[in-house]
Amino acid sequence: MKQISDELISCINQLTKENVAETRERVNKLFDFIELSQALWGSIPSFNVPEEPKKEPDEALKLSNETSQRMIVTSSCDSTNLGTPMERKLKGGILKGKHGDIYVPEKIVRMHGFEHGDYIEAIGDHLKDLVFIKRKSSVTKHESNRIEIDYCVITKTSDGLLVADQMIKEGKLTRIKLDGESPYQFLISQRDIDTYSLRDGSVVAIAYHETDPLSFRVVWCYPERTGELARPDPKPSSYYKDSSVKKESLWTDIELNLLKNKKIVIIGADFRSADFMPLAESGNFSLDIFSGDESKTRIKAAVKNTDLIISASEHSSHRSSGLAKECAKKYKIPFRAAPTSQSSIKRAMIHGIKESYIPFHSFF
Repeated sequence: MKQISDELISCINQLTKENVAETRERVNKLFDFIELSQALWGSIPSFNVPEEPKKEPDEALKLSNETSQRMIVTSSCDSTNLGTPMERKLKGGILKGKHGDIYVPEKIVRMHGFEHGDYIEAIGDHLKDLVFIKRKSSVTKHESNRIEIDYCVITKTSDGLLVADQMIKEGKLTRIKLDGESPYQFLISQRDIDTYSLRDGSVVAIAYHETDPLSFRVVWCYPERTGELARPDPKPSSYYKDSSVKKESLWTDIELNLLKNKKIVIIGADFRSADFMPLAESGNFSLDIFSGDESKTRIKAAVKNTDLIISASEHSSHRSSGLAKECAKKYKIPFRAAPTSQSSIKRAMIHGIKESYIPFHSFF
């Protein structure tokens, strides 16, 4: 808490008529961070960032001339052009200084809200002990071709791969669509998995070059209940799932007799597997769940001799829903389309098995 307090005092002390809006924004972010931290963790995490060395103004000027690392980018006597524009990379940023390029870690960029083109000054005796200070706001941030998608939810496919094809937006899970229309899936590399210890349910930020989505990298993993500093963090991904799913896990005797030993396939809702599998366990029937991004051959093989195919309409891509219908028609299997709430999926199961003579039906 003392570090937050010191940062607030520092912001106020640096207030001028030219940076009123910037100072207000920084102060508001600090208070938002305090409120969020108390809500999530019950305490304020520490900034693991080295403090700027304390020194008298005359001593600072002297050291800037004697030590190339003391003032990495500019001299403190050049009041009209402090710092150098930061070049934002997919992860972190670069300051091109006269004594060599300086890397600004992603953690520092996110903590201070640095943007492409911000004038940043790096101060310190050694590269590992640098303190970064923004001296002037960017006027060229629009020139960066870096695209970031926040709060992407990592899920595990039936093949055991980790992918990100959904994001948390306005408190709900929604498909990632780079062009605003077509669903897109990021296949997480082993390098990023190892770097951030990613697993099913992890929430991350992904960045890529605007003209090349395949250049993407995981650049941040949002903590659930740790002291690690992050931008305002969403609740764990399980929080956004329908809480009613755990309340509706039992079948009536009639429904149990109807579903016993049946084989049902759901396409387009693999991220809800943990909610739907208990239905199969308590109902004594077989249930396979697919994302819809698997190969056509794999899905066709899985749906043969199936009693019912359900398309999770809210999260099915055009490809997956089309493939589900194609398989249902080809193998003459009842088909139902339903939202991804447990109650809707249950209703689709009962209707599809009981009214199997109806080939296609939708629960919207």
